Amino acid sequence: MTLPDECKAFEPYFLLSDQKLRDIVKRFRIEFEEGLEHYGKDMAMVPSFVTGVPDGTEEGTFLALDLGGTNLRVCEVKLFGQNKFEIKQQKYRISDELKQGQARVLFDYIADSVDAFLTDIGSEMSNSHEPLHLGFTFSFPVEQTAIDAGKVLTWTKGFSAKGAIGNDVVRLLQDALDKKHIHVRVSALVNDTVGTLLSRSYQHGPALIGAIFGTGTNGAYIDKTRTIKKLGETRIAEAEKGGEHAGLYMVVNTEWGAMDNGRHVLPVSIFDNKLDRESINPRKQMFEKMVSGMYLGEITRNILLHMIDSSLLFSGYSSPILNTHYGYDTAFVSKIEGAKDAAEARQAIIKDLQMDAAHVTDRDVEIVRWAIRIVSERACYLAACAVAAVVQHTGNDKVPEGKEDTGVDVGCDGSVAEFLPNFEPRVRKALKVLLGEEGEKRVRIGLAKDGSGVGAALCALQAKKAMDKKASPVALGKEKPTGVPGSGGSAQKQ
Repeated sequence: MTLPDECKAFEPYFLLSDQKLRDIVKRFRIEFEEGLEHYGKDMAMVPSFVTGVPDGTEEGTFLALDLGGTNLRVCEVKLFGQNKFEIKQQKYRISDELKQGQARVLFDYIADSVDAFLTDIGSEMSNSHEPLHLGFTFSFPVEQTAIDAGKVLTWTKGFSAKGAIGNDVVRLLQDALDKKHIHVRVSALVNDTVGTLLSRSYQHGPALIGAIFGTGTNGAYIDKTRTIKKLGETRIAEAEKGGEHAGLYMVVNTEWGAMDNGRHVLPVSIFDNKLDRESINPRKQMFEKMVSGMYLGEITRNILLHMIDSSLLFSGYSSPILNTHYGYDTAFVSKIEGAKDAAEARQAIIKDLQMDAAHVTDRDVEIVRWAIRIVSERACYLAACAVAAVVQHTGNDKVPEGKEDTGVDVGCDGSVAEFLPNFEPRVRKALKVLLGEEGEKRVRIGLAKDGSGVGAALCALQAKKAMDKKASPVALGKEKPTGVPGSGGSAQKQ
């Protein structure tokens, strides 16, 4: 069955050529360099002040708090060493009123949730005279100035709480906890990508990249501290005194969701532009708006509405769900992508979009599947561009002579990485273009389960050790990450 010519006209924005992929990676690397050298760039390249990755031997019990999307998650994490951990957790819903109201009210709610969690689980930790150490996974752009301090740069993912931007997010939370006499110390501020990197390393051995492909998208990786030029020579030299495992390297939170806000290379279609101008943050997070789960459903909805308005789909009929801004989410995209045949896809269209069956022809089903396929494929190819850019930037696209090749480990978390059908095969197809066939084979991609919880706990552990020693934070483990910059890989723990 032939698709309408209208479909062919839009495909160049979604079915990306090999050269377009290379151009996007080139832009990534330019913005990496700019962000490492200067503060205030869209690609913020935030130093995390985490100077190593764990090796799986760490032990202790810590609280973790994860704020980054629809829910707030509070966890008690027990690290047993030997790559093992146990977690108790509760989720608390963040309403739109809290997301878009006053920051003080939002953080009061978070403090109340921590208090309720400790009461509910009867934590053995709460009997201690010592404050409970908490790692705070805050999945929004911050300018981090220490392991336990960072200013909010901007909100994303539907948040716009007033009174937070420019303020220290750790202080906002600590003040809310102190006001309610909750005996908890916010010891570490962790971006979810940093947490994913640490969690992957704790469970599977040292990794190079932690990547989130979920409600939003972002990535963290480990780089030579000297590469982060904006820290200044004094701070870099001071860090490097710690040596290979305690200062020579640092985890960098890229904030790659903001890549190419200037629209130099990203393939911005009329559907992307509509989504962007109607969003709460126009002209920001352009890369994220093409890759992450919050937006994939909306891009496809825009395409389907255009086809309806052109009388090319459903005989020009629509439905309340299709007419509603963000009327359906990426779960529908995954359902259509995973449909085993046209009949199954047709049933999903009738049920999930509430379309009258009389208006859904075989050709309509094909158009819907086409729209969802091209949006999904582009998201996966763009995700590969981000990974390839980090691999190239750190010199891990090839193995230096005389070095053992242990490959590059990438830990992923998020609903798109986990549930979008064909995510990894599509990412790998694009990696072959960008890194070559041998380069793609060197990349191991694995889910880093519960990165934000366990990763935050590992950061809190590091911060507590530093407090106990009254010294700067040092590396968590003894291992270099797999694929440290310019190394071509290091010994992978088994």
